[in-house]
Amino acid sequence: MTKLNQRHLDQAEKRETTAIFKGISVVGDVKGSHNLYLNGEFEGKMDLTALLLVGKTGKLKGQVKAECVIIEGEAEGKVMAKEKVELRDTGKYKGEIVAPSVMISDKAFFDGNVKMTKEAVEKPEMSLIEKSAGVTEEGVD
Repeated sequence: MTKLNQRHLDQAEKRETTAIFKGISVVGDVKGSHNLYLNGEFEGKMDLTALLLVGKTGKLKGQVKAECVIIEGEAEGKVMAKEKVELRDTGKYKGEIVAPSVMISDKAFFDGNVKMTKEAVEKPEMSLIEKSAGVTEEGVD
């Protein structure tokens, strides 16, 4: 086990854990500091300061922000992790991943793109006002 994986496990053990079990479907927004184990279905936005584990029976559709994301089930949408995203053997993912560290198993299904950044937070896009005013990332046109 790598130091990074051991550190995630150590941190996960210290936090409370919430689970959405198989047979439960949730639609909406979730924000919190608990680890979340998803074995049911979720559609919407998640903003966690902890671990998200999409279990083998889990289905996720939407946008996720978390410390670390592990996908063993199905996920679609945008995943942004502060530390790491891991797509394991049984995982199926379609969408965009933004994280400083990404691991995709050769047995997993992946259809999308990966943006690896140090901060794991996307830079805000230029506003439409700046674009229409002729302001570019390099300066004024």
